[in-house]
Order: sequence, then C-alpha cells, then structure tokens
Amino acid sequence: MNSANATHAAAFERWHDAIRHGLERMRESGEISTAADPDSLALAILAVLEGGLLLSQITRSTSRLELALDSMIDLIASYRP
Repeated sequence: MNSANATHAAAFERWHDAIRHGLERMRESGEISTAADPDSLALAILAVLEGGLLLSQITRSTSRLELALDSMIDLIASYRP
C-alpha cells in the first residue's frame, strides 16, 4: 500500500472507530438493542455516506445521499428496544 492509500485508510479507520464508539454508547445506554452490531453498523454507515457523497458529486444532486442516509437512520431505528 502506498503512503497516500495508507493515509486514507487510516483516516477511514479513525472515522469508523468514532462511529462505532457512538453506536456502542447508544447500545450501552439502551438507546439501541444489544442485538445491534456497532462494528458492522459503523462500516455500513461509512460506506453509505461515502457512496452517497460520490453519487452526489457525480449527479450534482444530494437526493441519493439523502435517501441513503435516511435508509441508515431507519436501520438504526429498527434496533430501538
């Protein structure tokens, strides 16, 4: 892996860790079920966000990003006790 890729990978890992930590806190506080997997959800959120941002740049519209993020919010909400 070249240094630019390593830098990007490290940045994404920090972002993934921060999202996962937030989801773990939500699970620990009872905001979402213990059935929720914070690591998998964090990865999915990051992937949806990045994909949605790319689509927004390509299409010059935020509608696909909004739809993707709304879907992730719905998924997380499905884990509410």
